[in-house]
Amino acid sequence: MTEQDTRDARRGARADTEADAPDTRSRPPGAQTVERAFDVLRVLRELPGPATAADIARRMDLNVSAVHRMARAMEHAGFLEQDPATRRYRLGTAIAGLNRALHHQRRFDLARPELRRLSELTSGSAVLALRDGREALVVADLPAEWAPDAWDTRVTNSVPLHASAFGKALLAWPRPSDEELAALGPFERFTERTLTTPARLRAELDAAVARGYTVSSRELRPLQLSVAVPILDEHGGSYLALGVGTTWTRNAAARTGAIARHLQDSARRLRSVLVLDGPR
Repeated sequence: MTEQDTRDARRGARADTEADAPDTRSRPPGAQTVERAFDVLRVLRELPGPATAADIARRMDLNVSAVHRMARAMEHAGFLEQDPATRRYRLGTAIAGLNRALHHQRRFDLARPELRRLSELTSGSAVLALRDGREALVVADLPAEWAPDAWDTRVTNSVPLHASAFGKALLAWPRPSDEELAALGPFERFTERTLTTPARLRAELDAAVARGYTVSSRELRPLQLSVAVPILDEHGGSYLALGVGTTWTRNAAARTGAIARHLQDSARRLRSVLVLDGPR
């Protein structure tokens, strides 16, 4: 028996023991299977490319055969695809369908005219973002057509909360606890200006609430300036972040307040479209 086989056997035995043990939380039947299926999707989202069942198993600390059975079922449902040549799994087309449904149900597509207006007023890239764990997930964007080649204005799928104006806007309202901020760590450093401690992030968030908007000045990329405001839900918490990104210059930095005022006006208009008071 190889070392890998031994590890798989131990994991399998542990999984069987856990399955046989009484569930003190009284979870419904099949809950563990569903949770593990979500974990497979999370692993594939975090990895840089397609992965084998063994790769996924190592990340989840499960035996390969269990992951393979689960992956086959998810492939059949369209949530995963497997390359016949490499045997590697990737996210399936059903995920794209869910993404379209998310945009339709949350009405993010209705934000595009306002994003266009913001982009024209500020000469920057207008962005709408939603919190996804430790990241701000971009759900709608309108890149600035004028942007120079020196800065890649293509909006990424997500940006870290601590190093982006969008993320800070999602964090600051309502005021997070010290435990919540600490749980975001460790804070990756992207530039010499990146906030890398809970104390520095706390001070920045408190200042943002006082002035009504957040700023990220060369914290994520050396020549990037972004400004953002929250779109608040019915409880006063950040439901979405609305922001503008542009190339950092002294002139752009001096216009931060003016950009913020445009954002606040747009946020008020978008709130009536995107935020439903009461249960969604």
